[in-house]
Amino acid sequence: MSTSGSDENGTNEATETEAADGPLEDDGSENGTVEHDGTVLERSRAVLERARTEPRTHAVAVVVAVVLGLLASWLHWFGLVLGGAFVAFVSPSLRRGVVGAVGFGLLVLVVFALALGGSAWTVLETTPVVYLVVASAFGLPVLGSLVRGIV
Repeated sequence: MSTSGSDENGTNEATETEAADGPLEDDGSENGTVEHDGTVLERSRAVLERARTEPRTHAVAVVVAVVLGLLASWLHWFGLVLGGAFVAFVSPSLRRGVVGAVGFGLLVLVVFALALGGSAWTVLETTPVVYLVVASAFGLPVLGSLVRGIV
């Protein structure tokens, strides 16, 4: 059919020009398609590469990653894994990412001890539980930092 309208079944049919040219709406590009994946992906890779190589940008990215990781670990233990992944994600190499995750775990232990206040010494006396806390503070961020090997 060459006209647009409803047939006897109530379905709308497109005109021959609509079917051949695609939708009549103009999306602003020359050929009628929008390329989202290539440009967004390229821009994000460029920003990530800049955060990994430029010292000032890297420092800001690490601080943001540490703050986000601390906030996440304050809410749930899985935040330790996320914090390690965040820190390693902005690291230039996997090795530096793992070392950064160990540093993040140490920072989490210090913040945890400061949050306990005067009862920190009492917590240190609960020997089996303290081993689990220390192992989790270092092991979970290192586990998260292994994401850097993929990305």
